[in-house]
Amino acid sequence: MNDDSARLRRLFLFDAVCDAGGIGQAAARAGRSQPAVSLAIGKLEASFGVTLFERGYGGSELTTEGAILHRRVKRMLSQIEQTVAELLGGVEMPSRAVSSVCRHLTDAQVRCHIAIAHRGSASEAAQQLGISPPAVHRAARELERTVGMTLYRRRVHSVSANPAGVEFARRLSLALYEIVQAGEELSSARGQLTGRVAIGVLPMLPPRLVARATQRLLRSHPHATVTLQEGSHAALLTDLRFGAIDAIVGALREPRLSGAVIETGLFEDPYVVAVRKGHRLAAQSVISAADLAAFDWVAPQPGMPRRVVIDAMLSRLPRRPRLVVETSSLAMIMAMLMESDCITLLSRSQIRQAYPGDELVALDVATSGAGRTVGLTTRHDWLATEVQEAFLAQLREESLQEVL
Repeated sequence: MNDDSARLRRLFLFDAVCDAGGIGQAAARAGRSQPAVSLAIGKLEASFGVTLFERGYGGSELTTEGAILHRRVKRMLSQIEQTVAELLGGVEMPSRAVSSVCRHLTDAQVRCHIAIAHRGSASEAAQQLGISPPAVHRAARELERTVGMTLYRRRVHSVSANPAGVEFARRLSLALYEIVQAGEELSSARGQLTGRVAIGVLPMLPPRLVARATQRLLRSHPHATVTLQEGSHAALLTDLRFGAIDAIVGALREPRLSGAVIETGLFEDPYVVAVRKGHRLAAQSVISAADLAAFDWVAPQPGMPRRVVIDAMLSRLPRRPRLVVETSSLAMIMAMLMESDCITLLSRSQIRQAYPGDELVALDVATSGAGRTVGLTTRHDWLATEVQEAFLAQLREESLQEVL
């Protein structure tokens, strides 16, 4: 779909035609001429490459493609209206006034505001958008006038979004993502098995799990595009909340997150004490606490769930061994084990997937039932496309292989 300067206005008019039942009725309600509304709908149809209405003497009926778009547009408008209402929560405003504010938002205002919030300043936003800083500042001032609220911190040499402005940008990003989803659903309705899936992968997740799920998806949807982004839990959660990614795959947090996100378990992944094949302890049938204390350890940084378990284990040894490397990189942990006599705590799936062929050995050491739950984190109001649902189905199928 083409991204043009009047997209929001055209989507608003499209919704008005849907609600009014015809272009003439919608034009009267919106205070626009009928030719102007017809032109807007025509350009919207051209941008998506579909026919949205069947026009007749009795009015305009949505086509199948029109119904697909309207569902997403209604979700977009609902999210924008809800966030505007919450932004103005301290002000008594009737729903009609909130709706009026929303329909006065422009593409330039929204695009510039999201860029300011993402990049941290108006000057950085201007560079990202490829427009002049005065144009960004002008859009920011117009947005504040439209919503009647202060959204920015203004200093001598910079303008940045305040906390209310950042949250407003996040909600606007999610609302606009509905139209991206609509474009993919319309392509699917035309028989084009395309689509985009953006997945955040936590660093300690065995990558072959996601790789196998991706390959299964591409066999059924060969023209789909999968984006896999590795990062910290905090960074990926921010991207998820802004709509930059669709889901996070990895160890779920304890206590479980709630509210704006949903966590769904895929499989239980118990922890085991691991060494390389050929390590002296690998040949011992009985491992004592003194044995574990005699070697250096590799561990994640403090604060990570696995580090908490390791610290608890090491505190019970006769002497605390040295932690020679702290890293959240699974590849580096594996490399340290393969190249030294270090010990670490891994999950069962990590040993099975990362180094197949018995290069790593799980020692017969009790870990007090410690483990993790590998799962999915998604937004609570996320409506997945067919391709995204297909990827999640393949991931669930692959996860069954990890259940003993």
